[in-house]
Amino acid sequence: MERTKIIIDTDIGDDIDDALAIALALESPELDVIGITTVFKNVTARAKLAVNLLSMAGRSDIPVYAGIASPILNKVDINEIPCQYSEEKDGHANGFGKNGNDFIVDTIMKSDGDITLVPIGPLTNIAVSILREPAFKHKVKEIVMMGGCFYSHLSEWNIRCDPEAARIVFESGIPIRAVGLDVTVQCVLTEEDVNRLKTSHKQSGAYIPELLDRWYKVAKHLPMMHDPLAVCAVFDNRMLEFQQDEIVVETQGEFTRGQTYNRSALYWRANAEQSVIKAAKHVDAEAFIKLYMDRVCF
Repeated sequence: MERTKIIIDTDIGDDIDDALAIALALESPELDVIGITTVFKNVTARAKLAVNLLSMAGRSDIPVYAGIASPILNKVDINEIPCQYSEEKDGHANGFGKNGNDFIVDTIMKSDGDITLVPIGPLTNIAVSILREPAFKHKVKEIVMMGGCFYSHLSEWNIRCDPEAARIVFESGIPIRAVGLDVTVQCVLTEEDVNRLKTSHKQSGAYIPELLDRWYKVAKHLPMMHDPLAVCAVFDNRMLEFQQDEIVVETQGEFTRGQTYNRSALYWRANAEQSVIKAAKHVDAEAFIKLYMDRVCF
């Protein structure tokens, strides 16, 4: 089997779905995870979480790099500790690089154009890579991302955290398959699923039970599988139906900043055929949850 090389760019540590997405990637033989980078706010704490997750999964061979903490324009607290981070258990973690942006650019530029970027957080690292190296956008095979909301009006978190970065990425010309809230909110674990994750004997998910417990101290809902669905989209074309659309990112609106605006709907799809962006419109949520649980729990 030819494996797809991927770099996962993540804001692991806030919502539990980042950790769940990495576990799925590790359990997917179709994927070759060649690196993980962190983005947004306390990227060092996030990198330590990723290092520990990989270590407990027996995959310390995968390099981890702390990326860019601050959005291009938005102001954030770069020292804020993610809710899943434990100084006692994660503070000692080391063995990660300090410049994720260098890793992304260098790895892509030295490649044969066969690497897919999988950003499941704000798009700052990817946008800065595009700005740094003019040839970068011609060397990326594809971007398969979680972010946006394309068939209803909503400013989704990953885009809203850095709208300028999202705009740079969406206007780069790199082929994009975007998995947004239109479909991810339909993919929710049950209490039974969560209990199975907590008792799974799969090494790839060895850190998941503890991270779930930490997350549940602040979360008031069952896990929504936003990021795992994007990872699934890299290797499985059965779960999602994508539609080619012209998408623009709103950066100016007082109430609409961060929205991924679907211009194809306004102009009767006149410009959709020229777009390199495909947005997920429909999902087989039941089939996806089954695939996830089968891979990560059994």
